[in-house]
Amino acid sequence: MPTPGPDPYRELFERSADAILIIEDERFVDCNQATVDLLRYPNKEDLLRTHPSELSPPTQPDGQSSFEKANAMMALALERGSHRFEWDHVRFDGEVFPVEVLLTAVPRDAKQVLHVVWRDISDRKRLEEQLRHAQKMEIIGQLAGGVAHDFNNLLVAIMGNGELLQKKLADRPELALYVDEMVKAGQRGATLVRQLLLFSRPQDGLMETIDLVPVLGEVHRMLERLIGEDTLLVVESCREPLPIRGTRGHMEQVIVNLVTNARDAMPRGGTITVGIRRVTISGDSIGAVDDLVPGPHALLSVTDAGEGMSQTVLAHAIDPFFTTKPVGRGTGLGLSTVYGIAKQSGGGLRIDSVLGRGTTVKVYLPLRDDEPLSQDAPRVARQSRGGSERVLVAEDDAIVAGVVVRVLEAQGYTVQLASDGADALDRFLATPDGFDLLLSDVIMPRMSGPDLVREIRARGGGGLGVLLMSGYTRDNLSEAADLGEVDLLEKPFSASELVARVRDSLDRRG
Repeated sequence: MPTPGPDPYRELFERSADAILIIEDERFVDCNQATVDLLRYPNKEDLLRTHPSELSPPTQPDGQSSFEKANAMMALALERGSHRFEWDHVRFDGEVFPVEVLLTAVPRDAKQVLHVVWRDISDRKRLEEQLRHAQKMEIIGQLAGGVAHDFNNLLVAIMGNGELLQKKLADRPELALYVDEMVKAGQRGATLVRQLLLFSRPQDGLMETIDLVPVLGEVHRMLERLIGEDTLLVVESCREPLPIRGTRGHMEQVIVNLVTNARDAMPRGGTITVGIRRVTISGDSIGAVDDLVPGPHALLSVTDAGEGMSQTVLAHAIDPFFTTKPVGRGTGLGLSTVYGIAKQSGGGLRIDSVLGRGTTVKVYLPLRDDEPLSQDAPRVARQSRGGSERVLVAEDDAIVAGVVVRVLEAQGYTVQLASDGADALDRFLATPDGFDLLLSDVIMPRMSGPDLVREIRARGGGGLGVLLMSGYTRDNLSEAADLGEVDLLEKPFSASELVARVRDSLDRRG
């Protein structure tokens, strides 16, 4: 008589990649090795001596008591024969993780035995969260891009008219004070719009290959003034270059935002550690908000010993306008701006925080070792002098147009105003003596700014200087790639900036 072979069902039980357990009389009576590995127990015997209730946190993600909800799930499985649901379990080392559970009721000797299958869904949950976050940021980007144009036009009017009023009220300081506050509010609004636009389109036209090391060195002294005397700043720099894709202004903003948050998290003072170093990412093992491309990265980290964040706060930490600070103490755009800048540089963000024990924010930026560093452009002092040249202004927003005309005429320029691109083309063709500069909005009805430039150049205006105004980021000028070098004045701008840029464009033309 042949010797019985191994039990195929037992072999399936032991070899399964999913964790399988058997519960009888509310106790574990068996499990496979995958269960031991999943829960990180020292051995199978220790696991089987554990009561099922010890493997769950006190509550589930929906806020229900784990004990009460587990009884309800088992009752459903016994009633229906099987029941599938998601559950949070606790590993031997205390880590909470999500699983998909399949409970199957199996009759045995006049009683029901529960066969339990657990499948770790941590990766799936992480990817779902990343997708939700990406969709949320995309919506915010679309919203920001949609309102930026109109909002920036309003800010141009506020700031431009405010500066004109400042000059008129130079001998009335009691009234000039109110105008000063108005201009400052406009400037603050402009900063908020620029931060929101970081979630809109990438700003490849502004990006350079820069070394992160000197950026940290240059901002070091400012950080010491920023944090106050009751806080110790420790800076851990890097001896080798860390070439990344970005802008110096954005990287300085990242460092300042993170250090400011760290300072605010320690109202009684403490130590803030800022560090940069080279790391290699071999996979998505860093727990960043978004997946990173494997390879060498620059790691910028800022650590505080402050209040830390709860898991609830941590889940919303990079949401725009989310803040735990008192009203008037923060916009809620600090971490979200850092995230937006990191994403534009191809990197990502990770936040490690324990309530009552402090926070570390890590910004990962891909290294560009094969790209030459961009050379610093010579710094030219901005000029506010005017001139007598002829300027054709094409702007469809009447409020912005009024400000631009008033500012330029006050500086001695001869200005003709066109209501849109088509009107500007007609005025160009009807002016025998021509113009010295075209100052045009990018997006206008009937004819856009780039199309206007093409038409003027095609009709003999190739020598005309061009300065385009836009309330969007530079990539909106991708359609104007064939125009060559075109100056861009980003809205919102101040009256002094307008005068300086017009003068600069005219001087380069001459």
